[in-house]
Amino acid sequence: MERENEHDVLTPGQRIRPPGSDQIATHLLKEFYGLDVLSINELNAYDDRNYHVVCNESHTNPHVTTISKYGYVLKIMNSLDSQKRHVIEAQTEMLIFLNQRDINCPLPVKTVHGQYYTLVNLNVDGCVGSYAVRLLVYRPGELLHRVPITGELLRNVGNFTAKLDNVLMTFSHPAYSDHKTLWMLNSVPKLRQFTYAVKNTDERELAIRVILAFEEDVLQVIPQLEEGMIHGDLNEQNLVMSSNGREIAAVIDFGDAHRACLIFELAITLCYMILQAGDIAMGKHVVEGYQEVRKLTDLEKRILKVTVCARICQSLVMGAYSHLHDPQNEYLLVTQKSGWTLLKKLWPLNQDDVLRNWGLLD
Repeated sequence: MERENEHDVLTPGQRIRPPGSDQIATHLLKEFYGLDVLSINELNAYDDRNYHVVCNESHTNPHVTTISKYGYVLKIMNSLDSQKRHVIEAQTEMLIFLNQRDINCPLPVKTVHGQYYTLVNLNVDGCVGSYAVRLLVYRPGELLHRVPITGELLRNVGNFTAKLDNVLMTFSHPAYSDHKTLWMLNSVPKLRQFTYAVKNTDERELAIRVILAFEEDVLQVIPQLEEGMIHGDLNEQNLVMSSNGREIAAVIDFGDAHRACLIFELAITLCYMILQAGDIAMGKHVVEGYQEVRKLTDLEKRILKVTVCARICQSLVMGAYSHLHDPQNEYLLVTQKSGWTLLKKLWPLNQDDVLRNWGLLD
């Protein structure tokens, strides 16, 4: 049996978020990318630091031909992911691969030395660590969480989800063969170590019941499910909308990309879309759009409800845990507000009722 590297996956109490400030970001851009900042704005992030920067047209980077008028995202990766250099390289290759196949996503930019990332040591207020720094072309547009949710929009999201995974079927990289993170659905059993962060006893017990059901009903049947590369986090903050607010103009943040069952991608997308809509029944539109491109098997239909609940649970438990250790980061509480309400509604529902709700049962 393959022995898991104990340093691969986040453990309770581990602090991984890098220090950050506008000054640090400006300095890194100048030193490693030869770019001068005109404006800088920190973006929401879970464990990384992301900055949207617009740069001066004059620069000293031989690998940049024209400056992106919409700017760039400077990403300072968390200390855990920064150690996984082969995964950073794989992710870079994936982004280039997708851009070449008409999937609009961030495009990596080389440093002045011709590298797609660089490791830097940061020491801020006694917080010392080595972090990978990357620069990506910014994809403009309104994020999905800022536009009105309609059935048409959700159908387009489902459709895009299946199309993206179809394109990714032809992408592979050895780094993804044994890549593990706590955010993969395969890692749901590890959530038990973090449930102490959920203060409400009933909610904590509900989380433990969902974890157990996922182990028994889903993990046991994984060998029978179709696999491929997935984005792994198609949420309302990672889909950039077109100007009419209906089509997907770009997809961002491939930090959770990994090899997994294809049904996991749909379950993750469904989880965030019904949270955004505040209505379980709206999931029907996502499923319809998805099935226009890829039909679900009977087994995939059977495990969909539990898998969606497991992802909601993952988001809630990890959000509570991370906020305990980083109380300044309000972004960590995004799912908490509506997530428990939704989980308490979805979990007790009869399996057939859920499938009927989502148009998967006559």
